Amino acid sequence: MLKSFLLGAVTLIAILGVISISLPRQIHLQRDIIINAPADVAYEQLSDLRNWPNWLPGHHIDTGKSLSYAGPPIGARYNWTSQRRGIGQGIVTIVAAEPPSRLVTNLEFEEDDKAHSTFVLEETEEGTKLTWHFDKYMGDNPVRKFSGLLIDSTVGEEFEDGLENIKKEVEARYVLSDK
Repeated sequence: MLKSFLLGAVTLIAILGVISISLPRQIHLQRDIIINAPADVAYEQLSDLRNWPNWLPGHHIDTGKSLSYAGPPIGARYNWTSQRRGIGQGIVTIVAAEPPSRLVTNLEFEEDDKAHSTFVLEETEEGTKLTWHFDKYMGDNPVRKFSGLLIDSTVGEEFEDGLENIKKEVEARYVLSDK
């Protein structure tokens, strides 16, 4: 009985290992939203990291976190530490900026977990289209590669919430500035 169980477990692990070889090492998540304000107003919200706690998923509702900011526009850093599950510790660093159309950041999370985000702003007839790209290297670890398959369903909703929060912040500021 135990021998059959062990043989089954080893077979399952082998099958999952073989399947993981075909899984992507890199994941990409992308969401967009239309903002009723010019691109430069939306870009201002994104490029000032002191605004990020107002819209970053989970951060705007976590009152117990500690924050710090440092640096010039390129190289600016936003550090956070939170006791809230799912937020933890992290650092966002602006690594490239093309006002008012593109902002690129590196993200570092706990346990050397790193990712890359790019925000692209494009003027359209409907308003400013803001697209949030998220790229992460999952490596060769089968467990990480399988978890990458779930990223769209687990993190995608948070990105949509973040974009909705950015939209609210930008549109409120734009209205207050009398356009």
